[in-house]
Amino acid sequence: MDVSQFRTTTTRRGYLYSYYYKAATLGKPTILFIHGFPSMHHNWSSQAPYFVQRGYGIIAPDMLGYGGTSAPDDVGEYKLRSMGEDIIDILNDLVVSKVIGVAHGIATLLLSRLLNTHASFFIGAAFLGLGYLPPQPTFDYKTEIAALNKLFGYDVFGYWDFFAAEDAVSLTEKNIDSFYSLLFPDDPLIWRTDLAPLGKAREWIEQNTQRPRAAFWTAEDQEAHQAALMQKGLRGGLNWYKARHGALNNADEKSIPQEAVTISIPTFFGGATKDYICAIDIGRTVMPRFCSNMMVKEFNTSHWIMKEAPDELNRALEDFFVTLC
Repeated sequence: MDVSQFRTTTTRRGYLYSYYYKAATLGKPTILFIHGFPSMHHNWSSQAPYFVQRGYGIIAPDMLGYGGTSAPDDVGEYKLRSMGEDIIDILNDLVVSKVIGVAHGIATLLLSRLLNTHASFFIGAAFLGLGYLPPQPTFDYKTEIAALNKLFGYDVFGYWDFFAAEDAVSLTEKNIDSFYSLLFPDDPLIWRTDLAPLGKAREWIEQNTQRPRAAFWTAEDQEAHQAALMQKGLRGGLNWYKARHGALNNADEKSIPQEAVTISIPTFFGGATKDYICAIDIGRTVMPRFCSNMMVKEFNTSHWIMKEAPDELNRALEDFFVTLC
């Protein structure tokens, strides 16, 4: 992405957001890309140029806690409603009133809440990995884990318990190569055995376990990503999980009116068949109950669809976007 196309906005909360911005041409809409963990705007390096060439506008922020954006230590600053307001501040600063939201991984929670609270800004939404999830005003981590274990036979989100721990930042930054080998392993099944179960992520990092990287994740990729990520460190990114794990969003989610829970705008779900965390069956089961106009595409990849199947993903998203124009 061209560094000359980066801008900053200071939100009403006083946080500086850095983001890639390219104005739309040819009458096309603007795409808002929201990255998950531990990504930054680079997450969309194969998508942004593709859609710029086709006239689409692009807004791709470093989200709170990452890259050129502010990274407060206080976990209370990472509530979904608050970060959603930050995004709306960016749109208002750019005078962009209608966008297509695209989110990956844990960021799909933020896009979900934006659709609940600021639906008028969106003409469509694409969820990658995890699908749309309705508000959960009584969310309890232990209850969630037990339910997922019953459905899938393993904990699915067990790693949240480690990510939310006080020593997770220091342990992970100390054994950063182990962290990367767990997040980008050569065998996607590692996530089912060593990331999803309670206690396993901590065990992997504490023991400084390492294994070969996925073919799509080169040494050069890791070097560049690590340099950018460690500008702010891991505390901000892990705070997204700490806020969720600690049920800090419950009060805000309780205030969302029931009529805002059902999504009427067109939605896209891109599920990865080899993703054992954002399990494809979660999206296939939950989204149809709440999204009345839905398109589904399965990718034969692990969690990192954007890296493993960029061309296939771009074509699938374009097929969805043209229905909105």
